Amino acid sequence: MSDVRADTPNAVGPVLSVAGLQFRYPGAVDDALAGLDLRVAAGEFVALVGANGSGKSTLARILGGLERPGGAAHAAACGHDLLTEAGRLAARRDVGVLFQDPENQLVAQCVEEDVAFGLENLAWPTARIRERVDGMLARFWLTELRRREPHLLSGGQKQRTALAGVLAVPRRVLVLDEPTAMLDPAGRREVLEAVDGLRHEGLAVVYVTQEMDEAAGADRVVALERGVVTYDGPVRGLFGDHERLRRLGLGLPPAGELALALGERGRELPGPPLTLDELVLGLEQVG
Repeated sequence: MSDVRADTPNAVGPVLSVAGLQFRYPGAVDDALAGLDLRVAAGEFVALVGANGSGKSTLARILGGLERPGGAAHAAACGHDLLTEAGRLAARRDVGVLFQDPENQLVAQCVEEDVAFGLENLAWPTARIRERVDGMLARFWLTELRRREPHLLSGGQKQRTALAGVLAVPRRVLVLDEPTAMLDPAGRREVLEAVDGLRHEGLAVVYVTQEMDEAAGADRVVALERGVVTYDGPVRGLFGDHERLRRLGLGLPPAGELALALGERGRELPGPPLTLDELVLGLEQVG
């Protein structure tokens, strides 16, 4: 079994699948989700983007079994029916959710107790908990902080502790809802490095973000607009459609923005480049 993923060798089909998903908050005039369709395969890394109010966080909570859908033709997470209470409870076991504010997920007196919290609730044997916690602390560079109280941690350390706690319970899917939004640049780098390490472990990841450089490395990007999917495909396809980006209120990754500015000055680059390395390569190619 992987360090972070549940052992599911017989799993078939998408781990997340919703069709016609609807949700409206009490008292709201419009639907937060208005007939949304989405499928995510095992091991896939999907970036979920869109302007504020497009439905990203609502979808994240529903996929994690934390919110009851208003309706759907079909809604399942890891084979659990999200339209039923029993299905949502079961989905919470297989789908881990990390929110933007780690303070909302740190509940214990020190780092190692926080990481162990979910396992203790599942009544794992003490020796197995200790082994699993040690592994998670090492995996997310927290071993030397194991006895540190959460309020003494930096923002990045808090979010890595929350992530270790979420993944201490073996998961099949991880949903991250803007996990770097409240962090300084150093904390953001810490969390992005931790998340990047999950890509090769077979875990399906849905990464909600408004930072386009964070979306650039995804296998696929899904853009929401007013509660529906308006784009679902390759990252380069979205970033190459400037009209769509403007309509959605989205920008390009920094490398793409710089390439666009150079193009306006007559120095066209192949692209759009998504990373600084690609930008440098493009500059070398055009001379």
